[in-house]
Parts: sequence; C-alpha cells; structure tokens
Amino acid sequence: MHAVVRGMTVHDVVNRLVLILLCCCGQVSAADTASQWLNSMSDALKQLDYDGTFVYQHNGRLDVMRIIHRVDDGGQRERLVSLTGSAREVLRDDRSVTCILPDNKSVMFGQSRAPQLFPVVPDDLAAISRYYQLEEKGSDQIIGYSARVIAVTPKDEFRYGYRFWIEEDSRMLLKSDLTGADGKAIEQVVFTTLDIDTDIPASELQPSLTGDGYTWHRQTEIKTAEDPAQGSPGWAVRQLPTGFMLSDFRRRRLHEQGSDAEHMVFTDGMATVSVYIERTMPETDAFTGPSSMGAMNAYGTVIDGYQVTVVGEVPPATVKMIATSVSRQGSS
Repeated sequence: MHAVVRGMTVHDVVNRLVLILLCCCGQVSAADTASQWLNSMSDALKQLDYDGTFVYQHNGRLDVMRIIHRVDDGGQRERLVSLTGSAREVLRDDRSVTCILPDNKSVMFGQSRAPQLFPVVPDDLAAISRYYQLEEKGSDQIIGYSARVIAVTPKDEFRYGYRFWIEEDSRMLLKSDLTGADGKAIEQVVFTTLDIDTDIPASELQPSLTGDGYTWHRQTEIKTAEDPAQGSPGWAVRQLPTGFMLSDFRRRRLHEQGSDAEHMVFTDGMATVSVYIERTMPETDAFTGPSSMGAMNAYGTVIDGYQVTVVGEVPPATVKMIATSVSRQGSS
C-alpha cells in the first residue's frame, strides 16, 4: 500500500512535483529564448546590410522614411531619408552624425549617437528581467517574412512595454511597438519594404541634398561647462522607480543667455529619463506641471529659483515622481 500525504499517494505527489518542475523549466527556457532573440535582433541591426522603407507612427501622425545601412571595414554607415514632409536626411557613421534640414537651410553636425527610431536593447537582459517580463508570443508574417514576436512587458506602472517582430532567419527587426498599460501601441515602427543582406553601393550612402549655401551648426560650438564630464551633480533625485540608475551627468549651456544647466540621465536598461536643472531666466514663464507628446512625457517644477524639467518615453507618473523628488545635495 502506498503512503498517503494529505489524501494523496506518494506516486501522486511525485507526479505533481515532476509536472511543476517541467513547467518551471519551460518558463526558464522560454525566457532564455526570448533573450536570445532580442540579443540577435540587436546584433542584426548593427551588423547587417539592409535597405528598407518603414512607417513611423507617433503622436497621431505617420512619417515614411527610407533607411540604408551598410557595414564595411570602416564600421557602420547609415543614411536616413524622410519620404514625407520636408526632405530631411540624416547621415551617420561610427564617429559622427550629420542632419540636413532644408526648411531651415541648416546642417547639424556632431558626435555619433545611436538611432532613436529603432530600439536599443541592453547587453545585460538578465538585469532588466527584474523589471520586465520577456516572453515569446508566437509567429507572424510581416511583408512576406516569417517573424517571431517577442514581448517585453513591464512589471509595474512606471515604464512602457515593447513588442518586437523579428525575422526568423536573419534576426532583423521588422516591426516594433511601444505599448501602454493596456497593451496598445503608443508608437510603432513597421517596415513596408526591406532588402536584407543586399549589396549596397557606396553611392547610396551619399546625401541627395548637398547642403550648399546652408548654415552649418557644429556640436563643438555649443558652449558647455569647462569639464562637462567631471564633477558630481549639485542636485539629487530622492525617489526613482526601482531599477533606474544614473547613467550620465553633464553640465551644459541650454540657452545662449542662460547659465550652465545640470543634465542627469537615468535608465533601467530599456527606458531613459533626462533631468534638466537650470536657473530660471528673467521674463521667461516657468514650466510647471505635466506635458505630453505621444509617448514622450515631461513634468516641470521650480525649486529655489531653478527650473527642473524631467522628460522621457515613460508614463506620466514616472516623470512626476522624479521631478517632485529633486532637491539640492545636502538638503534633507
């Protein structure tokens, strides 16, 4: 006769434990697989040659753009062309970025930064899994490609979620959503045409707009503090959502007539929030309270004659929490 544990035989107990163990193993495997898909997608965006047209849906509008991306011995080179509205172009390599803006007859030139339209996935996905649930959500078809759908769902109300459609062979991103608490897309990027691993001639990376007769604005001409990357903030953020940490601090001049402002950047690995603190300017209305534009939210307040502005692609509650907890270093 089998032993009985609260009405169950040992055989029943063992079967249930095995079932629980299999379920747990399945959850871990699924999470690991989702991480692998995201890491592969991040690599594909940087390492593949591709030429495509995509629609960027944000703030109630649609922008159509073409992106040409090529990797050679010199590193990454990229050209982004606006196909709706003004004929804007952005050229980027590993060292610099150039924005040609015909409406203003100007060219902006500065240090290279990662493209903002495509998601930046952190290397350490295990760290963000404490604040986001990483899951596979099945398969789909996007412009003739088979795609795996990966969801990055926040575990609290202080960050947005993400969905990625990843091409199954090349691991190239085909579509991405930035999602709210209801799971609906707030912003979306989706390719309408895409050639992957195609031969891209060097001529395709040259701008169609020459910039002749335009005014050039170089990033190095912007006045900043003498040692922008050194020192420590004179202000502190006393309350942050779990997982957000200071990733960058600089002092920079935001206005020609203004004083140096402190700029702190906080991130949880996926979401990024900027905090700007500068002395209020005479005859300038202070920015107080909330403001939003699509997924971008901001909150402003004035403390001891200083304008505090917090902005980021995070929910309104996040920027408000941060802005209302800012105080001078050393104050209680």
